Amino acid sequence: MEAANSSFPKDLEPGYRVDGSCWRFIRVVSDGLFSEPGEHMFRHTLVVLQLQLAIIFILATIIHLLLRRFHLPRLLSEVLAGLILGPTVLGRFFPKISDILFSQQSLKILSELTRFGYLFFMFLIGVKMDVSLITKSGKREWTIGSIVILFPMLTIVLVAQYIGRTVDNMDIYNLEWVGLFSGTLMLTSFPVVACFLMHLKIINSELGYLALSSALISDLTSVVIINLNSYWQLVELASIRVALKSMFLCIALVVFIIAVLRPMMYWIIRRTPEGKPVRDAYVFLLVIALLLVAIVGDNVGLQYMYGPFILGLAVPTGPPLASILIEKLDTIVTGWMLPLMSTYCGYKSNLWELNRPLPASEIFVITVGFLLKTTCGFIPAICFKMPFKDATALALMLTAKGIVELGTFATNADKQSIVTQQFTLAVVVVFILAAAVPILTRKLYDPSKTYTGYQKRTILNSSTHEGLRVLVCAHRQDDALSAIKLLELSNPTKESPLSVYGLYLEALIGGSTPLLLNHQLGQKSSSDGSRWQPVIDVFNYFKSQSKKQNQVHVFTAISPPKLMHEDICWVAFDNSVALIILPFHRKWNSKGTMISDSKVLRALNCKVLNKAPCSVGVLIDRSRTRGPSILTKSSAYHVCVIYLGGKDDREALALAQRMRGWPSVFLTVVRFIASNDCYQQGWEMMLDNECLRDVKHQSKNNGNVSYKEEMVTDGADTSWLVGSLLEENYDLFLVGRHSRTNSPVISGLSEWIELPELGPIGDLLASSEVTNPISAVVVQHQIIEGECESTLTGF
Repeated sequence: MEAANSSFPKDLEPGYRVDGSCWRFIRVVSDGLFSEPGEHMFRHTLVVLQLQLAIIFILATIIHLLLRRFHLPRLLSEVLAGLILGPTVLGRFFPKISDILFSQQSLKILSELTRFGYLFFMFLIGVKMDVSLITKSGKREWTIGSIVILFPMLTIVLVAQYIGRTVDNMDIYNLEWVGLFSGTLMLTSFPVVACFLMHLKIINSELGYLALSSALISDLTSVVIINLNSYWQLVELASIRVALKSMFLCIALVVFIIAVLRPMMYWIIRRTPEGKPVRDAYVFLLVIALLLVAIVGDNVGLQYMYGPFILGLAVPTGPPLASILIEKLDTIVTGWMLPLMSTYCGYKSNLWELNRPLPASEIFVITVGFLLKTTCGFIPAICFKMPFKDATALALMLTAKGIVELGTFATNADKQSIVTQQFTLAVVVVFILAAAVPILTRKLYDPSKTYTGYQKRTILNSSTHEGLRVLVCAHRQDDALSAIKLLELSNPTKESPLSVYGLYLEALIGGSTPLLLNHQLGQKSSSDGSRWQPVIDVFNYFKSQSKKQNQVHVFTAISPPKLMHEDICWVAFDNSVALIILPFHRKWNSKGTMISDSKVLRALNCKVLNKAPCSVGVLIDRSRTRGPSILTKSSAYHVCVIYLGGKDDREALALAQRMRGWPSVFLTVVRFIASNDCYQQGWEMMLDNECLRDVKHQSKNNGNVSYKEEMVTDGADTSWLVGSLLEENYDLFLVGRHSRTNSPVISGLSEWIELPELGPIGDLLASSEVTNPISAVVVQHQIIEGECESTLTGF
């Protein structure tokens, strides 16, 4: 809006008074090509803000493209972008450009935008936290989490302030900064540790669970300490009456959140139909509540971000409410608003200021403080008999620094008389730790080696007395039913029992804390358990039907899909499982029509095949029978083993031999032999002949077992023979994933393979051209140390 007097100068800034009569306001938007002649586009605040955002994100993205090959977090790229655009580079060498792009007026707008984004970020932190993780934490987590925050924070802050007062001769304002600087660097922030573990892809590992639990305990403890310290400062600066009044109002706000807003959230959940998203009106209502809580909290004595954080903790974990809040807010907050905070911190820093001598108190915090905090994480871990490297990696994880520390420095810098040198030093310390800790942790801890097989865990090596241990993975009830039908065929007896570990897999939505629940221990999540109860019922039914010869244990894993394979591998490793059964990523209905083809599940299966600590079977279920049982006294069930040779085929044959005890199961082993006699030699052939000797003997004495051989010249013959077998009356096929290398039996098939993770024969059985209601299990033998191979590129 402009005043009526058109003779006003064109270059007046907003708020300037002309002749003492009226104001001239400059619009925040520009008319672009239709602007008045001589009008400067940078006079419009929205144009400047848009240009600033574009430059910031383009520059940060370019830097990240260069740094990501070193596995460094994006936070470093954003801080570097701020350093380049700030007084360190642009302001020093191109001051005129810097004054135009980042004027003092535009910086105020950018600063408020970062604070606004940080407010929503603290809310999302609370939403993603599962406070019930504290109740599941044991003595080890409580000990490490408490020591790593209490001792360093209390010791370093007091000593640093004493050095600042006696050695550096600081005034009260600088002493407050030293307290903030030392206390912030001694923090263990849960969201920083969670993002760090996600970046390294170890959040689902055993060490990742320990680090998350310890960080959550440390973070909530630090919140209590910081707020108690703020009340103590009120007592010193004002009076006990003021401090008690502030404490009472803060407690009243927390009680209001718990007693009023949290029941309102459950009311919203009850009004949301199952499987449907929460209405947008309810989301807007919670956003309004978030802003009101922030305003009230800031006025009653809480820092403006703690009110939203407590409100986020009150949101029930998981769908539908927490998931929709994260879905609506996470992208714009963590992808747009939050990176501005790290870039803004880099902009406010000036590396040239570090040429001057640093205060002794801050040098003490950087050196002794870091060593003490690392030691406080390392010693308790060693006392709990953790390996040296794992204990060191855990201590480093709990010293990780990131966006929370930068946000704390930025939000407090304007409140205190902070010189540029002090703020720059704080940003540089966070930058160095954010860069060094991931590199050191990656060198110390390699989760892939946790599952590498030194001990043989296969079907072939499972003793008859101990029985077979099987891990069944299920994403829905149909997956569990299909696997139970297969396990029913394995003929468990008292002499050869079957131990089944059922694992229901659920994608983590609305949280940053993955969970692994053991239902035998009565563990429960704060989210609704009705989603996994149908799967649990299937396993319980299987247990009830088999009585004593079967042991059934059920788990639930809630984790990000990209890291779900870690849960599968860990449960298999921890329970000495010999076989993992994975559901195929394609599903068919009762009419034989494919109804789903999930790329996410396919990627998950490929990762498990690469990292599993035991043998793996991918179950392809096209059967059109419904119900948990397929074996009856009157019906016959025909099983066919396609045997080409190799360790995977021998493992598939071992699984088939466990089925021959059922009177209604008819087993057929078809061996494909290359017509080239020169190939029929070597150690692998001797092992194949030894495994087939028992089958040949049984085929002569047992009418339920048959053995035959087929001569083939190349892959075309093999493909034709497999097609002919599919036309016969078989219900289940068992095949190995890989046959012997360079075998003429499969020559040429690899050129037409669609699903490399199934191997050439498994790919034929999973083909969309197959219409018969057959099932198939593609078996991979355990990968021994040094034999790791990639199943599929692109995942």
